[in-house]
Amino acid sequence: MGKSQMLLAITQVAARSVYVGGNTSSTTGLTVSLSKEAGGETGIEAGALVLADQGVCCLDEFDKMSKANHDGLLEAMEQQQISIAKAGVIASLPARCSVIAAANPRQGKYNMDKTVAENLNVPSPLLSRFDLVFILRDEVSDQDNLVSQNIMNLYRQPSSTRKNSVGVETGSQQKRETLISDQMTMLQRFAWIAETQNPLPSDLLKEYISYAREYCRPKMTQEAAAVLKTYFISLRYPDDGKKRNESVPITTRQLEALIRLAQARAKACLREFVLKEDAEDVIELMRDSVEQVHRDSSGKLDRTRGGVVGKSKRKQKNSFIDALKISNQTSFSKDDFYRVSARLDLPLNDFWNMVDELRYCDQPELRKGKDGQYYLCV
Repeated sequence: MGKSQMLLAITQVAARSVYVGGNTSSTTGLTVSLSKEAGGETGIEAGALVLADQGVCCLDEFDKMSKANHDGLLEAMEQQQISIAKAGVIASLPARCSVIAAANPRQGKYNMDKTVAENLNVPSPLLSRFDLVFILRDEVSDQDNLVSQNIMNLYRQPSSTRKNSVGVETGSQQKRETLISDQMTMLQRFAWIAETQNPLPSDLLKEYISYAREYCRPKMTQEAAAVLKTYFISLRYPDDGKKRNESVPITTRQLEALIRLAQARAKACLREFVLKEDAEDVIELMRDSVEQVHRDSSGKLDRTRGGVVGKSKRKQKNSFIDALKISNQTSFSKDDFYRVSARLDLPLNDFWNMVDELRYCDQPELRKGKDGQYYLCV
C-alpha cells in the first residue's frame, strides 16, 4: 500500500521531521537517555520525539514495537512532553510534535469483521490518542491503472520536451472555478485540484508550511465553534439523545482534536481566524475516519463496536460461550448452536461469522472436530 513511501514523503516536506522504524527502535531512542560525560557528569541525550519538537515524527512498522516502547509514547502523545527521573536527574523535555504512524494487521490482511484494536498489535490506550485513523486496503479498483502508470513513470527516462504548461486565466474563468470548488466536498476538491492544477515544488511547499507554522495563530470564531460543537454532540447523542446506545464513543479528547485540526486547516490558508468552512472540512475528515473504523465487511456501520479501541461483538461472544459452558455438554451440533442463539436472541445473519471468529482468534474458544461436532477449548 506504500505506507512507508507516504511517511518518507511527509519527512521531505516538513520543516523538522524524524523518521523512525518501529522494529529497530527502543524506548530510550524514542524518548530520552542518560549518558556519562568525560568529567563524570550525567548528560541527557534526546530521542526521536524530542528531536522532532515542533515538527513531525513518523513511526513506521508501528505494530512491531515492543510494549515498553508503546508505553513510552503515552506521555508524549498526551502531555506533549517527556519526563525523566533517573540517576539523580529530574527533568521534563518538550515533545510538541505530530505523530504519524503506520502499522500492518496481525494476520497480514485487515479483517473488516474485527475492530482496529483487534486487527493491530497496538495497546488500546495508545490507539485512543490518535486524532484520526484511516484504513488502507488493497482492493481491486480503477485506481490500479493510475498506480501502475505512476510506478512506471518513476523508472522511465524523463522527456526533455515535456514542460509544465502555464496558462493565463481570465477573471471569469477564475470566478467559475472558485464557484465550482465552493460547491464541492473536500475529497472532491482534492481530485479536482489534482486534475486541473500543477503541484507545488517540494522546496516551496516546505517553506510555505514553515511560514504558516511560525506566523499564523488562528483564533476560533463563533460560527466555527458552533459547527464543531454540534457535530460533537451529534456523535455522543444521536437523534437528540433518543438512542444513546447507538452513539459513537467519543470524548473531549476528540473535541480537542477537532479544534486542533480546524486551526491547522486555517493555517494552511494563512488565515487569522478559523472560519466555518474550516470546521466543515475537518468534520468531513473526522466523519470519514469514524465511518472507516465502524464499518464492517458488509459495508454497514456498526456503532456498537466502541470506536478504535472497541471490541467486535464481544458481549455476544461472551454470553454465547457462557451459555455453552453451563449446558454441561461436551460436544455441540449446529442444532445446539441454533437453540442457544435463539435463547439468547442473537442475530442469525452474522451468527456463523461470530463462530468463525471464536475458532480462528489468537486464543480460540471453539474448535471443530473431524466428526463435524464443535468443542469448547479448555
